[in-house]
Amino acid sequence: MNAFLASVEQALNPDLAGKPVIVGGEPGTRGIVICSSYEARRLGVPFGMALAEAYRRLPNAHFVKGDIKIYIDYWHKVQEIFDEYTPQIEPVSMDEGYLDLTGCRNRFKTVRELGQSLKDAIRERLNLRCSIGISTTKMFAKIACRLGPADNMRKPDGLTVISEARALAMLPTLPVRQIPNIGHKTEAMLAELGVHTVGDLQKVPREVLVELFGVRGSEWYDFARGIDRREVKLGQSPGSGGHQKTISRETTFNADSVDKDFLRGTLYYLLERVCQKLRELNLVAGRIAVNLRYVDYSSADDARTLDFPSNAEGEIHEAVSALFEKIYTRKVGVRHLGVTAMSLSPAFRQVALFASEKPFDLARSLDKVRSGLGYHAIYTGRTWHLGKNFREVVDGYELRTPSLSQ
Repeated sequence: MNAFLASVEQALNPDLAGKPVIVGGEPGTRGIVICSSYEARRLGVPFGMALAEAYRRLPNAHFVKGDIKIYIDYWHKVQEIFDEYTPQIEPVSMDEGYLDLTGCRNRFKTVRELGQSLKDAIRERLNLRCSIGISTTKMFAKIACRLGPADNMRKPDGLTVISEARALAMLPTLPVRQIPNIGHKTEAMLAELGVHTVGDLQKVPREVLVELFGVRGSEWYDFARGIDRREVKLGQSPGSGGHQKTISRETTFNADSVDKDFLRGTLYYLLERVCQKLRELNLVAGRIAVNLRYVDYSSADDARTLDFPSNAEGEIHEAVSALFEKIYTRKVGVRHLGVTAMSLSPAFRQVALFASEKPFDLARSLDKVRSGLGYHAIYTGRTWHLGKNFREVVDGYELRTPSLSQ
């Protein structure tokens, strides 16, 4: 979706069509630009700019704080249109997704006609523009989505179909950041090694990439050669019953405990596992619940609505800690703890619209490090002492209920 949040604001208010729109906050408030319309971008206001600077550059632009409920509702409507073409939908964020269109090709004369039909449906029903890239793999489709007719990187309102042969031919000339999961920081690290294009990356041995970047390095070695085995994962389309309702992680102790430091540490570890799964599924939680069971089998639980939907343990921990202190009222041993994320909705990149982005950046960085080097490559102060009670394994701690606590 093109400048999704700003485009939704323009769709809601037709008077804003063709005018610069800036989502993030009202003029005079602290914060950054979360999304700017293409009209604003052309006039020098990109994502991430301070609102004060954006106002200085474009005092006549339309500034809005934004409403997550409206944006989620529009994204659901977009997914409903996707669902009319295929049930094979993998939402990536609130403005992006992969579709496996193999099953509906016979309804159209050409693949391009199929793509145009999808674009037209979104435009006519929601008054939103989108860019569509069609190819043989997810990586090539993503590249196609950014291409113009002359193979130049041009995203807005495009429709590009590229064959596998054409994709393989252009791959060596593309910037290395076109490889999946290579962001700005990794691009800078690769540039220090003299790797600027995919062609440069093709010259780096697999073992060197693995040594430098872990499992990701091995994936990049294949991607650089056009090998992408990733399938479209069945996502949470509205037509198939909506997204997963809850995600929980819990464990029962071998011996009951009254050690609050141990209980708090275990609770944080369970929260880490919940949030890791949320990020894996590209979801955020609107409510969080904590439950415990005492040694006499009596139990207590409570839940809290979060100020902003989140999938970062750094954001959610304060609520989890407060819930634990509220429900742990007896001076007897605890034998079971659990954390449950509820009111789930699709995650999206522009999370800074609703909260600080630092906890999310930290969580994503931890995921990357631990995916390559294991959970214990980086300890947190809250969980480092759990090794005294649980056996350490590569992906964390071996709890008594691993099926619920992985």
